[in-house]
Amino acid sequence: MMRRAQLYLWNEARNHHIALHQFYVGQMRSRILSQFDNIEGQADRHTEEAYERMSQALGYGEIDMADLAEAAYDKGSAHYQTLTDLRKQMLLGGLAGMFHQWDKTVREHLERELRHDFDGDTIEKEIWKASVTDIMKVFEQFGWPVKTLPCYAKIDAMQLIVNVYKHGKGRSLNQLVERYGEYVCDPIRQWMPKDTTFGLDHEWLIVTDGQLEQFADAIRDFWREMPERLYLDLPTASN
Repeated sequence: MMRRAQLYLWNEARNHHIALHQFYVGQMRSRILSQFDNIEGQADRHTEEAYERMSQALGYGEIDMADLAEAAYDKGSAHYQTLTDLRKQMLLGGLAGMFHQWDKTVREHLERELRHDFDGDTIEKEIWKASVTDIMKVFEQFGWPVKTLPCYAKIDAMQLIVNVYKHGKGRSLNQLVERYGEYVCDPIRQWMPKDTTFGLDHEWLIVTDGQLEQFADAIRDFWREMPERLYLDLPTASN
């Protein structure tokens, strides 16, 4: 005798997950990243203001104006670099939040559905301690080959990027280079063998706006592609 376990994704739940995700992405763009839309202009204004302050403080006869202009330019360049670094951190932080929102939603979905057919306490414990890879294996056991989907590679890369952003150097950075080297960029690497991890620096991590859009699309596509019903046949205890 066999019994059948089921994972059911109600259409309203699917739409809710996608809407929540798209709201997060939209707000991240409009409320956070949009503040860095004109970094060059902000740096130019900083240069002009620095030049004005220094010239008024020193007086035109006390310093060579070319030196003064160079000093102001250096301050503007430093301000530009600071804003660029801050934007990178905001983008990576937003990406991490987006990934964690998806990760928790997937686990909540699985826990809720698996409780219908398995011991609830055991399911809760196992679902929340499992790796993302193991979570994807659950879907595969239910007949959904999620790892073959185009969106899966982006989700896999996103997890490694988030780990590198949080923890710096280590296994995730090495794996990111090996699997998705486009997210680890530094001029030095062009002279290295492709499989080398010596001298890698987590500061080389980079995600462009276009890549952020690809990650956002991958999460949306994950929910779109998930079948409404997935089944797993289980043996029943014999009498």
